[in-house]
Amino acid sequence: MGQVIIQSLSKERICEILHKYNRFRPIPNCASANNKTLPRVNSFPVQAGCSFDYNEGMAVYVEVAVNLPVAVGMFHYHLPEEEWAHNVAPGSLVVVPLGNQQVQGIVWRTLEHPAIAETRPVLQLLDPAPVLTPIQLALAEWMAHETLYPLATCFDLMLPPGLSQQVDLLYRLNEPALPAEGLTPVQARLVALLRERGPLRKRQIDAHLTKINWRPVAQAMVRRGMLVSHAVLLPPTARPKQARAVRLAIPPEEIDTRLAAIPRQKPEILARRKAILTFLAGQNEPVQPAWVFAGAGGGNAGDLQRLAEAGLIAYEEVEVWRDPLERVEFVLNEAPDLTRDQGAAWEAVLSAIHRAAQGEAPPPHILHGITGSGKTEIYLQAVSETLRQGRQALVLVPEIALTPQTVRRFAARFPGKVGLVHSRLSSGERYDTWRRARSGELPIIIGPRSTLFMPLPHPGLIVLDEFHDESYYQEDFPPAYSAVEAALALGRLARAVVLLGSATPDLNLLYRARQRRWPVLSLPTRILAHRQAVAHQFRQLGRPLPELTKEGERAILDLPPVQVVDMRQELKAGNRTIFSRVLQKEL
Repeated sequence: MGQVIIQSLSKERICEILHKYNRFRPIPNCASANNKTLPRVNSFPVQAGCSFDYNEGMAVYVEVAVNLPVAVGMFHYHLPEEEWAHNVAPGSLVVVPLGNQQVQGIVWRTLEHPAIAETRPVLQLLDPAPVLTPIQLALAEWMAHETLYPLATCFDLMLPPGLSQQVDLLYRLNEPALPAEGLTPVQARLVALLRERGPLRKRQIDAHLTKINWRPVAQAMVRRGMLVSHAVLLPPTARPKQARAVRLAIPPEEIDTRLAAIPRQKPEILARRKAILTFLAGQNEPVQPAWVFAGAGGGNAGDLQRLAEAGLIAYEEVEVWRDPLERVEFVLNEAPDLTRDQGAAWEAVLSAIHRAAQGEAPPPHILHGITGSGKTEIYLQAVSETLRQGRQALVLVPEIALTPQTVRRFAARFPGKVGLVHSRLSSGERYDTWRRARSGELPIIIGPRSTLFMPLPHPGLIVLDEFHDESYYQEDFPPAYSAVEAALALGRLARAVVLLGSATPDLNLLYRARQRRWPVLSLPTRILAHRQAVAHQFRQLGRPLPELTKEGERAILDLPPVQVVDMRQELKAGNRTIFSRVLQKEL
């Protein structure tokens, strides 16, 4: 049973949660939520993400969150006596019956006594591992309380596209009940479509009958018996990608003998196929054909087919990761020396990371640095130290700031450890990144606000760059939430360091930080670049090197002067161009 720190909750609120959800183990001497004399406490326990205990002959009841347009809520079921049911745990994605249809749901908790006399069984476990971690379950509960949205709606934020599926309606014709004539134009089009294409789902009909309000017409036809509809639940569209690969099927010492036994081989073909077999002999795992041809210096699909028919190689299906950073080029680099201001800020962040590793819940840290002051380097060093502690890091940036340069900086410092998440990726790329994050294979995830809901096993650092940006507020679809507030809650739950960086911090949060004595770290000086890089740039421009202050390898230069020109005064002075007189003179 792990302990999760939530500093901002009073004991009254904890007891309210306990009585409302009955999810957490009891706290001794937990009084009524109306008792105003209770002291504030710092923590309450959260269930670990393990499967339920089975006792022979005893039913196990679970509460499942279901999210449908017509039914959003919590429903009680029992686990069947099936082998797969032993893998069901809090956070598992399951299929359950609801009315006369089957729907997806997330297992929320176990129950000693269900609210109804007769429960229906859970029908299927869609993923052997829980799709939500215990920390995510606690975060979803916090979001449901703060945003007043159903718990199931908050769960949906944490699932990758294609994994969560909602019920669709399948329509088919009931030919005996169709009248020979008298159909309306919409009815006639719907009947013609179903006769041509066969039974279709609601979404498929939407694609064919665009800009036509056919759904009320179809419902009326169902009531009159002309159409028959029933609910269908499609399997998840997100699944691992499989690719064909080959491996050597004989001992390496038999290559020459077995290859020579293949009839009708010209010398050049024999040499090419021997190179393929020799290359495969040096591989410890199946290799995709393209890599075989590259490694062997030639070959084609016909060579592989002939070698497979002779039993010298064998084809296998292997899983291939869809990695959006696979083709990103970067140059490895090491951490530079820090300036005096950076060093002071880093010491404070480092101390917080060490306290978090020891089980404390450090307060959020605000990094107030002007543009170009070196905030990203603090993020990079914080990520590096977090990884050394055996934990993972989330790095959130506004969508507009998610540039290739930003990603390359992290990929160059941590090759093979960075995952990328944003809306422009394919569902397959996002699904594979989600799976690799869940397994701990990708300890660093970079992306916009949705990155906050990646299932890292043990998050230790949450970075929000430019945290004042309005894109951290979700209002387009439910639930509406602030990613900054959700990150602060996640940091409390996971006992992780939350690092909020900005050149123009949000005044409300800055005021809260000062009231609660959160550390506010300052980077007031702009760092131009490494001194050698600055000198090289000025030599190329043929200009004298300005006086630079130097700390370690870094060169510091003030921002260029800015002159504001009132174009209304320019117009009054007779300047009718779009350029001011000062700018024209400088040009």
